[in-house]
Amino acid sequence: MSGNSAFILCQGRGWQRGLANFLRAELVGWFGTRTWLTHLLIWVGMIDGILLVTLLSLRREAGAALEATETGAMLYSIFSGMFAAVGVVIIMQDAIVGEKLSGTAAWVLSKPVSRASFVLSKLFGNMVGILIMIILVPGLIAYLLISLLGRGAWLPFLPFLAAMACLAVAQIFFQTLTLMLGTLFNGRGAVIGLGLAILFGQQFMVQMAPFLWRVLPLGIFLNEQPDSPSLTAALILGQPLPSLQPVWWGIGLSIVFVMISLWRFERTEF
Repeated sequence: MSGNSAFILCQGRGWQRGLANFLRAELVGWFGTRTWLTHLLIWVGMIDGILLVTLLSLRREAGAALEATETGAMLYSIFSGMFAAVGVVIIMQDAIVGEKLSGTAAWVLSKPVSRASFVLSKLFGNMVGILIMIILVPGLIAYLLISLLGRGAWLPFLPFLAAMACLAVAQIFFQTLTLMLGTLFNGRGAVIGLGLAILFGQQFMVQMAPFLWRVLPLGIFLNEQPDSPSLTAALILGQPLPSLQPVWWGIGLSIVFVMISLWRFERTEF
């Protein structure tokens, strides 16, 4: 109510009821506190810090400019794909389960709000923070480092942007996967354990079933053959691209994970 200094009533119908309020709360949790700064320091330090040290080391060697560029693209792909996904799973493991265990979810959902808006706010609010702090900012800094400390010339920006978009798909895959696990289980251990097991178990899965290179996000940031670059590295280096199927599968499976999350949370009893 506009005359109430403590509460503002937001209108909404059906599944949208409460979405604006929930989403605002999630974004404040990221950008209204020092959370954004903490994550920025972690991911810039991890991705770009290691990249900087490696490139400076290679630059000391005569004629290593090409090697520095290729190594930089490879390292950026791996760290922004595999290791960033660990952070995404850790961030998301508490998004639903924490609210259920604390009783906050039961209290909030006793109000005239929809369960779908609760789940979607966790999805989109955290997605904004993850994409900015883990993909966008470290990616732009990596572009500068690889360009200036590699060949010494600017890499084509649009292909590099496309590589960042592919890495974003990989992180959204693990974000939605962990969100879904949070609706299926009531313990943090099961959610983070299964999330990390799937992340690190991809390499064993593709050994047993090679076609999974085309399905799992591993195919986005790791190279299938020793003498060929990963999809993101190929985009950065302007080399022939491997299959784009991991990107399309990543988008499709992320949608499936969200649909399962919404379906399961609607049937959760508090």
